[in-house]
Amino acid sequence: MKKIITSLTLFAGISLFNPALAGMEMMSESELSGTYGQAIFEVNDELVSQADGSSLSMLRLTIGARIEINANVEELALGRYWRPEGTNCTGGSGGDKICYNNVVPVAYDDNINWACTANPCGSVGLDESFYESSALTHDTGGAQSFFDESVFPGGWEPDAGIDIKLRDVTMGQVRDKGDGVYELLPFVQENPYIEFAFDESSGVRKLVGFRIGAEESFGYQGNIIDVISGFIRPSITADTELDIGGIEIPLGSLELEAFLGGVRTIGWLDAKTLDVIDVSGAASLLISDPQSVVDESPTAQLFPVQSNYLEHTNAFFISMGTRSIQWSAVQGFSPEVTEPGFWINMGGDGGLIAKTQQGQHPNNYFPNHPKFQDYGGNVNYGDVSTLPSWSQTYTSN
Repeated sequence: MKKIITSLTLFAGISLFNPALAGMEMMSESELSGTYGQAIFEVNDELVSQADGSSLSMLRLTIGARIEINANVEELALGRYWRPEGTNCTGGSGGDKICYNNVVPVAYDDNINWACTANPCGSVGLDESFYESSALTHDTGGAQSFFDESVFPGGWEPDAGIDIKLRDVTMGQVRDKGDGVYELLPFVQENPYIEFAFDESSGVRKLVGFRIGAEESFGYQGNIIDVISGFIRPSITADTELDIGGIEIPLGSLELEAFLGGVRTIGWLDAKTLDVIDVSGAASLLISDPQSVVDESPTAQLFPVQSNYLEHTNAFFISMGTRSIQWSAVQGFSPEVTEPGFWINMGGDGGLIAKTQQGQHPNNYFPNHPKFQDYGGNVNYGDVSTLPSWSQTYTSN
């Protein structure tokens, strides 16, 4: 692996013709490798082995910076193009919601890697009963329709023709301090980077993908998820309850980690990719293994997860590639393989916490903003002392 560190340093009082510079000598590679300094840019170039036995050359430019951002994006839409339908749907409730693409129709030729992993593609066109929040994992007062804007402000706009479609994306929070005073809390990213993947097997350096991310991300991030392509593995803790004639009876708590990603999906639980970490109280009578969670929660799971807490995660990035790619490790963490097309990675290192029962969507809008009418009634959450705050650099006296 080659590593090049570039820094900008200001020296005062050193003349171009200072005699002290006359004795300078070139450093060897071993001396350079053992030298550390304050860097602005770091460039890594290494070969990374792929699942098919090949290797890709990874060139990553990391900026030694701390980005503090508080922003709202009305819509993020990436990757509108045709994909073939998924094949061999053997996962999720009913066994037909998650496709693993290991039975290749002849007509697909080499397009199988681009196939959807949801049936139907984009998870659009199923019976409306599949588009309800799970009473087991989401505190919405029983099963509630995704289309009910009184329960889910902003509604749901499913889309089968795009890789990633997120709306009302928020980074950070607006905190009401009372007496008409509001405080902005940032979303923080340490050491952002951009990485390029090159295939050199033909003797020509061919770009096959790139990704944008950060070595560490910290804070609240929210969005309406209409459809997504990516590896999404949140840690979820839910207080389960039984609704009998409008009377809610507490049953205890459920802690799990679940892979809710795929290509053009809205997230389906699958017993093969779900870990039940802990069950307490009477809920243990209903939940004994991953399959029992799937049986109790047969509906799509990602849309109601509109509040995410990124707890110093190394696994948050967006990529685009023409093939499946195993990216290089970041801070010792190797992410899951990304699939062709646009892809978002959130989770896998335990740093993605899904706040399914502590607010539907982070409120990041001032009272005069049109979106405040949708989300102003939501209560922001989290211990302020543990949330990121603006650097001293930006604090006014």
